[in-house]
Amino acid sequence: MTNFKIPTESEFIEADGTRYAYRKFGTQDGIPVVFLVHFRGTMENWDPNMLEPIANTRPVILFDNKGVGETDGLTPTTIADMAKDTATFIKTLGLEQVDILGFSIGGMVAQELALQEGDLVRKIIMAGTSPESGINPNPEIFERMNRRHGGTEEDGINDFMFFFYEQTETSKSAGMASLQRIFNQKKVNSSEQVKEAQLQAIAKWAKQKSNHDYEWLQNIKHPVLVTNGVNDVMVPTKNSYILTEKLPKAQLIIYPDSGHGHLFQFPELFAEHVNSFLDSNSY
Repeated sequence: MTNFKIPTESEFIEADGTRYAYRKFGTQDGIPVVFLVHFRGTMENWDPNMLEPIANTRPVILFDNKGVGETDGLTPTTIADMAKDTATFIKTLGLEQVDILGFSIGGMVAQELALQEGDLVRKIIMAGTSPESGINPNPEIFERMNRRHGGTEEDGINDFMFFFYEQTETSKSAGMASLQRIFNQKKVNSSEQVKEAQLQAIAKWAKQKSNHDYEWLQNIKHPVLVTNGVNDVMVPTKNSYILTEKLPKAQLIIYPDSGHGHLFQFPELFAEHVNSFLDSNSY
């Protein structure tokens, strides 16, 4: 089996006045899987140990959405507009159908993309995410996400470890190993504008609707794999159960001793589950 290495330099494509940065690698044949990254992340925030086994079996496309990382423009303040920009990017590449892997806010964008452009999407992986009007984290969690502090790099790492991993030695150890792999490839960070816009979008998405039963999820008829850690403090794990219950074609995997960053804590196992799901003809 060929081991595909992740490119370290980006390609660019222009659409509707925006110059999108992306990196495509993996096999030549098959349905590409497009990755939608977490809050404040860029395409360099994926764990390479998770990406490479997926790229060994299919084309992989990483990209920075509008305003993020190496892509110019301003990040929009709604999930719906982020999904529109995602569709624009995919179509500009000339792709007629893709699989989507959305992590955290990326999973929210994936849901909107499926509703807006159903024929463009074949299958979806929703990792550590929530439906619109889902179960919110404790208020202090959102405050910690939103706080402005003149903190050190160590403060940032501590916040990341708190948000993404269980506070056990096994989870934190695996999390630090993953974070080091990401640091080793990281060259570009997102701006303060990205943070503020994404926080606004998440707040709108999380706003509670009265008297609803997540009925709109019935309109996402794609096969969906929902994943999470057993104790996600950032996007409470209960949301994964709601998605699985309400989406017509969803299945769920919960990883032990883990939280939001389960896919980085168990990168090879997560990749195995993703490949199995995408290869399956059970739907």
